[in-house]
Amino acid sequence: MGIALVGLMAMSNTLLVELTASAPASIAQASLAPGTEGLLRQTAGHLSKMLGGASVGGFPGFEPPGDDDKYRRKIEKRSYTAEEVNYWVKEINNFLSQIVKKNPGMSLEEILQSRLNPEQIVAFIRALRDMHSIAAGMESIGVSGTTTAALAGLMNTLGVSPW
Repeated sequence: MGIALVGLMAMSNTLLVELTASAPASIAQASLAPGTEGLLRQTAGHLSKMLGGASVGGFPGFEPPGDDDKYRRKIEKRSYTAEEVNYWVKEINNFLSQIVKKNPGMSLEEILQSRLNPEQIVAFIRALRDMHSIAAGMESIGVSGTTTAALAGLMNTLGVSPW
C-alpha cells in the first residue's frame, strides 16, 4: 500500500509538471501583481503615439479617434509639441511608478516576460528608450527636464538604461 501511494504521488507530480509546462503564460502572469497588464498596455499606448501609432512590443498601436483628422495626422506624421511629449512622458512615469510599486524588485524584462516574446520585449524597451531620448532632446523647447529625469530614474529602477 505504501508503494502504491508513492507511485500515485509520483504520477501526480508528473501530471503537475506537464500541466505547468503546457500553460506557461498563465503561470507567469500569476506572478505579476493585479493591474500590471493594464499598466503595461497603457504604457505601450503612450509609447505608440511617439511611433506614429505603430504597435509596441506586441501591444496594439494607438488609434486616434476616427472623427479627429487633425490628431490623426499629428500622430501619423509624428509632429508633436513639447507640451504633448511632456504630458505623455508624465503619463508613462505614472504607469511605470505603479508597475514598480506593484512588482517590487522585478526588472522590466522580467515583468514583460509574462506577456511578450523576446523580440517584443526588445521592441518595448527600445520604444521606451526612444521616448526618453526624444523627450531629452526636446528639453530646450519646453519638455521638463524634471519629467525626463524622472523617466530615466524609473527606467534605472526597472533595470533599463535610458540609452
